[in-house]
Amino acid sequence: MKRTMAMILTFVLLLALPAARAEEDPLAASAVPRDSALEVDLDGDGRSEQFTWTMVPGEYDAALTLPVTADDGAAATYTSDILSAAQVAVLDLDGDGAQEILLSGDVMSDDYYTWCLRWQDGAFHEVLFPDGSRGGSGDGYYKYGYGLITGLEDSGLTLTGSQDILGTWFASRTVALTPWERFEFNDDGAWVRSLADLGDDDLWDYGALTTIAQVAYHGDDGSDGVLEPGEKIIIYATDKESYAKFSTRDGLTGTLVISRDYDRGWGCLVDGIPEDQCFESLPYAD
Repeated sequence: MKRTMAMILTFVLLLALPAARAEEDPLAASAVPRDSALEVDLDGDGRSEQFTWTMVPGEYDAALTLPVTADDGAAATYTSDILSAAQVAVLDLDGDGAQEILLSGDVMSDDYYTWCLRWQDGAFHEVLFPDGSRGGSGDGYYKYGYGLITGLEDSGLTLTGSQDILGTWFASRTVALTPWERFEFNDDGAWVRSLADLGDDDLWDYGALTTIAQVAYHGDDGSDGVLEPGEKIIIYATDKESYAKFSTRDGLTGTLVISRDYDRGWGCLVDGIPEDQCFESLPYAD
């Protein structure tokens, strides 16, 4: 049963995020069409660089390549990891006159990555992102941001990707470009799912958690309560370390006290109890 639920959730995850992104693309105004030459002043020195991006197929996969040539003859080519559903955009995120190149796509495992490149001194420089991966704790930096770009803010991005806390579900965090030429989280520390998703019948059919025991919670009204067996909830926010916020379909909201289950090496404890003793068939994706 757990395997079946995981397969169903993987399918739902695969459909949900690209569909939502297609409805409202925050990078549409800055998008660069594939196989189209573009001239733009990438480094803010008053002279234009020329580049084109394309996909180069391999035997079983494809990679994005992005060659840049400056008017002084400097040239370099950036090649991505294996990638599908690739998008490229050019915009000045932090208002310093230089343009950032943003690349995003699926790395062939239903995991969406975003890269940020800067063109400086005739070469590409990768801007680092804080760790926002499914299993990550938010510590350390990587050459990519985990998730697709689903929003633009002042000097920053909203990244949306799957997270593994009491099941696998798409959640978002915001990052901002700093003067130290790297991104930092720019939010309250929570991975958040839109509450608008709670009206989706498929979400309640395939993504809800069903209690199999009494589960203690802290109510948003300040009171403490207990979820009785058979109650369905959706997790919509978590810091992945100490709490997970939930909602029932009739609008009850509250907070579960969680911690990592280090003894087993996976999953969470809910108020000190292993998650699979609290909920049936937690919908984790492979």
